[in-house]
Amino acid sequence: MNKYLRKGLREIIIGVLLVILGYYLMEQRSNWYKLAMLIGVITFSIGFLTLIYRMIRKVDRNAIIEMREEANKEGGHKKDKEEDAEQN
Repeated sequence: MNKYLRKGLREIIIGVLLVILGYYLMEQRSNWYKLAMLIGVITFSIGFLTLIYRMIRKVDRNAIIEMREEANKEGGHKKDKEEDAEQN
């Protein structure tokens, strides 16, 4: 697990717990439920966006690796052609 996955999951769990706390405080007729729910939703949203960012980074990383592999294959063919030309 990389740091973005851990951070995203941690923030999602904290956000869900804060929203649950907000519902509990609402049943108890406490005005603090508004703050708990607000912070919970914001924290959950940040965690969700962090997970999305992780997936985008992973896709970009795989694309870059594939591009480099293709470039190395093409580069190897060009070297072979240059060596053949030098030998003739």
